[in-house]
Amino acid sequence: MAKTVCFKRLILRAVLRQVSPMVIRLVSVSDQMPLLEFHDVFRTILGWNGDLGYIIRVHGQEFNSFRRKTRSKALHEFKLHRQEKFLYVCDTLHMWEWDVRVLDIQDGVEGDHAPVCLGGRGAAPPEFCGGPTATTNAGTRAQGGLTPDLLTLSSIVAELSLRSLDCDQISR
Repeated sequence: MAKTVCFKRLILRAVLRQVSPMVIRLVSVSDQMPLLEFHDVFRTILGWNGDLGYIIRVHGQEFNSFRRKTRSKALHEFKLHRQEKFLYVCDTLHMWEWDVRVLDIQDGVEGDHAPVCLGGRGAAPPEFCGGPTATTNAGTRAQGGLTPDLLTLSSIVAELSLRSLDCDQISR
């Protein structure tokens, strides 16, 4: 006897914004999963332990971990369709933004509610590294924390300081 279908499984593709090389994860989750549990699953996949909150923007609405009313929402309440996208922000301090797309919706089987990471590409960024802007500026940190604009400015100042100014020449 076949097991009855009581939920749907969402096959999701999550792509991290503003980082290079690309970081992508393929995840299969139950559509009955609450947002807070989705956030916990995603943090586990990334290998992160801390919880600095989440934001999910879907259908022009924002749901986050700071409002009790929205924490209890489940994924099925959004009535997501194939190819539909939503924004997931993991870690509201550092603003790791993920574009999440529904690749497929499959029938679930009773007792098979466990989320599964199906694959991915790219290493997850370190948890407390400062977010995507700090990650993309990693090369400039090796130059003493100076961005390209500050490097240009510091080279001009250094060049000016090499020239000795004669106060008598300036006053003439």
